[in-house]
Amino acid sequence: MPHPYLLSIINEKDQKMINFVNNSPDFIEVIFMIDGREVKEGEMPNNTTRGYGYPPKLEKQVRKMKDGTPIKLPTHRGKVQAMIFQGIGSYKDKDLDKPTFIRHKLVDRFSFRRTSNKPIAVLEVKY
Repeated sequence: MPHPYLLSIINEKDQKMINFVNNSPDFIEVIFMIDGREVKEGEMPNNTTRGYGYPPKLEKQVRKMKDGTPIKLPTHRGKVQAMIFQGIGSYKDKDLDKPTFIRHKLVDRFSFRRTSNKPIAVLEVKY
C-alpha cells in the first residue's frame, strides 16, 4: 500500500520546487516550511497560519508564494517540512457532475475547514 502522503524536491527547468502527493481518500491542508518558515508568506507558523488545500489523490507542485513570487529554495543545505492537517472538505456543487479525474485537477475549487490545529503528520526532506 502506498504512503498516504509523499513530500519530495524535484527539478523542473533547472529550478528546485516542492512536490507533494496526497494519496489518501481525504481532503487535507498542508503547511509547507523551508528552514522553519512557512512558504506562503515567509513567516513563522502559528495556529492562524493557513496552508495549501489538497483534495484526495492529488499530486501538485508548490511554485509560488501568496503574493505570486516564485518559491526559491536557498542555495545552502536545509530542510523542507510539510505539516498535514485533517478537516472537512468537499468539491463545489457545480463541479460534482464532472468525472473524478477532472475534478482532481480543479484544485482551487473546493472548500475545506480544518478540524484541529494539531497536525496529523509532519514530513521532512532535505534539499
